Amino acid sequence: MANTSLTPELVAHVTNLASAFAQNQKVVAAKARIGLFYQNPAATDLFRRLNEYGEKLREKHQAGMSPSEAELAEFDKLRAAVVENELCKGFLEANQQVEEMIATVQQYLVLAIQKGCAPTDEEVAATLTQQMSSCSCGGGCHGDCEDCDKESCKHGEGECCGKHKHGEGECCGKHKHGEGECGCGKHGA
Repeated sequence: MANTSLTPELVAHVTNLASAFAQNQKVVAAKARIGLFYQNPAATDLFRRLNEYGEKLREKHQAGMSPSEAELAEFDKLRAAVVENELCKGFLEANQQVEEMIATVQQYLVLAIQKGCAPTDEEVAATLTQQMSSCSCGGGCHGDCEDCDKESCKHGEGECCGKHKHGEGECCGKHKHGEGECGCGKHGA
């Protein structure tokens, strides 16, 4: 057994859970979509360019400079190309699906430890909903603002509220304006 604080009984349960996830059709399909993305140099290069450009705009913003209209237009152009690329879109959707599954399992465990017994599906759903709506950084840190860097926790590294104009505020930079998220480019893709 690996050097862990888990008891042998818990290791057996976790191993069974891990095996179930590895064999689950949703997980297998998500892995396939992620694999297709990584096997396509054009898609990975496009995604890399968007991330690098977003990081450049983020650094500029952190230095107290606003991105120019041309820079914002370039970011929007790259972002649109990523969203329109089926492999990039599949990669993003698959990653999000897997992250949501992991967050849900984590919430089951947290509630079980807090309550001293397994939570109900309704309790987990209610807690996840509450965390997403109560976080001061727009929900991107899954309710735990300690996961965000303190400077950007006004609206976090995750999904943004969409209340900012281009280049203002702390936003995720992933999406178009008017769709509930900001496209300021501060955080890349």
